[in-house]
Amino acid sequence: MTSNLDRKIFLIVITLFLLAVSLYAKSVTGTITYIEGYVDLYRDGEIVDWELVDIGFGLEEFDLIETGDDGIVEIDLTLPSGSRTSLSVKSDTAFYFEMKEKSGRNQTSFQMLGGSISFKVQKLTNNDTLDVHTESAVMGVRGTEFEIITSPDGGILVLCDEGAVSCKDDQGREKYSKPGSVVDKVPDKRISSYSVSTEDLGLYRNYWVSARDEVFRNGAKVFIQGYAKQYLLFEPKFSAAFSDLLEVKTTLERYGIDTSSGTPGVLFKAKAEVSPAIIKMRSVLPIFEMVFYRLKELESYHNEGLGIGPIDEDLSSSNFFNTFSMEKNNISRQMAEVRYLFKLYNNLHKAAGGGPSILETPFGGSGIPMGNPPSSSSFGN
Repeated sequence: MTSNLDRKIFLIVITLFLLAVSLYAKSVTGTITYIEGYVDLYRDGEIVDWELVDIGFGLEEFDLIETGDDGIVEIDLTLPSGSRTSLSVKSDTAFYFEMKEKSGRNQTSFQMLGGSISFKVQKLTNNDTLDVHTESAVMGVRGTEFEIITSPDGGILVLCDEGAVSCKDDQGREKYSKPGSVVDKVPDKRISSYSVSTEDLGLYRNYWVSARDEVFRNGAKVFIQGYAKQYLLFEPKFSAAFSDLLEVKTTLERYGIDTSSGTPGVLFKAKAEVSPAIIKMRSVLPIFEMVFYRLKELESYHNEGLGIGPIDEDLSSSNFFNTFSMEKNNISRQMAEVRYLFKLYNNLHKAAGGGPSILETPFGGSGIPMGNPPSSSSFGN
């Protein structure tokens, strides 16, 4: 009798262990391999103590990394299949990543909110996909070395040393960046590719960054006005969605942290309870966080005296940024908490049976949350 009981307990323990290993194998793991300068890391609604964020620090899905003007960080990621991806994150950059299961594949998606990141992606298996989402386009790769650079006006440049990178804009138009050809998407223009020899990529990168900076400086008032108006439009929507999400936080923490705390029926009911708030926030966050991080970048230009002028009849750019400066730290933490609750929802979703998820499509329906950034054709001087 005791022998049979022991055998049953042993089998249950082994089954639970194998299940845990299986779940772990389907996640993306990351490690910081180099760091210098000012680097913030947001996790589960809080900024991680800067003394802990050092070489060897492990990264999780939905961790947001934000480098300062002197910050540099290098990261190694291991995808679910075991494929490796290395990232070199430059200064003034913000991004996070998440992993979904879609059509039987593990889809790792990066949300790049600004700055510059170089990727070195090993050849992916048929079970893995990897894409990078920016304000202007979405990039899909199978295995390659490439860099994505953003500009203050919302443009992007994609440079490729090896392999090929598919670049699609919000209209589904596709260009490929590969050795000998770069791709850019800037306001008021279609996504385009240009012939640039591999040995001239560095020179072209510097030229493009300088040219986009000059374009922004010449039209700073228009771009600042445009992004400020988007912020004023979407901040109340984000605030309302955040309030709704907080109302279901207890449920998400109860069943998303320890998924063994409920029966399948209870988990399914909990998932149904939290889904409306998750859907509401998912529809708002991609646009709002893009606008927010763009304004953080534009604030430094405004402090130089660029783009000073009216936002609308009753609001000056100076008054707008005074308010924005007071709000931004709190909003950063709120967005970090949203990503934490999204992570808990993913856990709950898997425990409740899986299947198509509210969060399955990364960052909104098309994967490109905003379409074209504000431009001189969208807003008056």
